[in-house]
Amino acid sequence: MKVVIVGASGFVGRALLENLQSEKDLELTALSRSIPKESRERVRWVSCDLHNLKDLEQALTGQDVAIYLVHSMLPTARLNQGNFADFDLILADNFARAARLKGVKHVIYLSGFIPDEAKLSEHLRSRLEVEQTLQAYLPTTALRTGIILGAAGSSFTIVLNLVRRLPVMLCPRWTLNLGQIISLKNVIDVIKVCLYEKELQGKTWDIGAEPPISYLDMMKETAAVLNLRRHFQAIPWMSLGLSKLWVSLISGAPKNLVYPLIDSLKSSMKVRSSHRFPGGYIHFMSFREAVVDLLPALQSGLSSKPYAFARGGKGPNDNRVRSIQRVPLPAGRDAAWVAEEYLQYLHQLLPFLITVTREGPIADFRLKLLGLVLLRLRYAPERSRPDRQLFYVVGGLLYRRGPWKARLEMREALDKTVCLVALNDFRPALPWLIYVISQAQVHRWFMQKFARHLQAICNFEKDSASHPGQLSKNIVQ
Repeated sequence: MKVVIVGASGFVGRALLENLQSEKDLELTALSRSIPKESRERVRWVSCDLHNLKDLEQALTGQDVAIYLVHSMLPTARLNQGNFADFDLILADNFARAARLKGVKHVIYLSGFIPDEAKLSEHLRSRLEVEQTLQAYLPTTALRTGIILGAAGSSFTIVLNLVRRLPVMLCPRWTLNLGQIISLKNVIDVIKVCLYEKELQGKTWDIGAEPPISYLDMMKETAAVLNLRRHFQAIPWMSLGLSKLWVSLISGAPKNLVYPLIDSLKSSMKVRSSHRFPGGYIHFMSFREAVVDLLPALQSGLSSKPYAFARGGKGPNDNRVRSIQRVPLPAGRDAAWVAEEYLQYLHQLLPFLITVTREGPIADFRLKLLGLVLLRLRYAPERSRPDRQLFYVVGGLLYRRGPWKARLEMREALDKTVCLVALNDFRPALPWLIYVISQAQVHRWFMQKFARHLQAICNFEKDSASHPGQLSKNIVQ
């Protein structure tokens, strides 16, 4: 069985590779942005930019099963415009398109608990969007979990650092909420079972240890196992914003990791009886059992620092820009229509400053008074479809040329309800600071205006459909 692990250099991916390499009937491929120095036997490492559809298509050729472990809460460029949910969505859509094209038969996705609530946190809503995107393209086994306990896991390291560094802890109301953790060993056990057991595949399973435990009790149990005397004081009036800042400062975890996680902890993160992973396959360790199991690694200092902590939430320092913006997609329209609307709207928004000229596949953004080409795009019909339009940035005064391929694309997502407008691997010609306070801000402003423009079209068409008698009056107005 040819198995590819996507996101193999992460916390779960590294441990999974170490475990699976002893399985003689598996041929393993590991995908990651960067290949680690240490190599493993029977593992083929492939450096792959997951934002690049071409890279993914090549890497996934010939694979039977993919284990998808990607989560985009940390930056991948020096400047990232857009939130992590949009980054997660486009990566999942990229992967799913490539996997279906290359004949991948089964995907195992490590997701998060999705409580039965009307309003989900952005983090949990993003997990659900990724799940839905994968399921729309391929047979997908979704494994929903809470906090994963491992020596180099970000969530457990946050708990561990709080317990180690604070003799007195102020505990806001959300620490009383219940959750069901799972040990890293058990996560790997479940993934292995789902690789082989056909009857478990293509379904959504909640996996977690019994009994449920509050986040306050997690800290108390951790202190007890480490033999540390700690005092915990409930502070019901502490705001969520203040507690997020407090957790980030004390634990040493970057804000863009801590804030979405704590927003999710407002919900009760428990296994649903209707989706409980079938018994008889594995024994789930309790929270205390899992911490005791980790104790030798914690005491010996062999546990590594989480990747997110080491980077401090900073992207590569190579002047690369990545911008991903979600815009509404009017009913009955496609990405090709959005691309055309994009080019026309830029001219409409700044008619006295910018003009867009077209000649064959080339579109030039010109400074109107002087006729200077600010940016030049080349349409790529060989890589485009009605649901995905691709342009390469090939020149202009504002773009620094090089061996990289900067590209602008529009693609449909979430059952044609949204379109993602993505600018990838762009290097500005302007000095970095000037770019950040000028061109980058203009691009952000334009995308906000463009999203409102498309939303106005959606609203108009909905109103027209609901009140057809008003259509001629609306047009006149």
